[in-house]
Amino acid sequence: MSVLDRFREAEEGVAQRLKELEPAVAEYRELQAVAERLGIDAAASSAPSAGRGPARRRARRTSTSGAGTSAPAAKPVRRGSRRGATPGQRQQQLLELVRTRPGITVREAAAELGVDPTGLYRVVSRLEDGGDIRKNGRQLEPAGTAT
Repeated sequence: MSVLDRFREAEEGVAQRLKELEPAVAEYRELQAVAERLGIDAAASSAPSAGRGPARRRARRTSTSGAGTSAPAAKPVRRGSRRGATPGQRQQQLLELVRTRPGITVREAAAELGVDPTGLYRVVSRLEDGGDIRKNGRQLEPAGTAT
């Protein structure tokens, strides 16, 4: 096998691998856009959280220049007055909602706040860790409330 044949084989391998990774890159860009809309700091979410058990999926910071891929760059979508909350604002909104409606679920709270429920799970964890709320099954209750 000549050097030129090896080069062509390597070139085909690179092209095939790019084709395999293209859906993952597109998904990553979509998740970045969703995280931005939800006010989630992707850099902070990639750092391990202390005392929260085994790490599940962690976002990796990678280059999204798209070099070598044909996937279009994802653009954040803004709908009407739905804006990302400022740091701590979503936490305060959820805490007030749980205090006024004890027993509310994350799904119900998300609908009330006009956000995706997955964006609230990290907020719930922070409020639980801080001792402000507690979960009783799927229900969220202010800390200190009897079950």
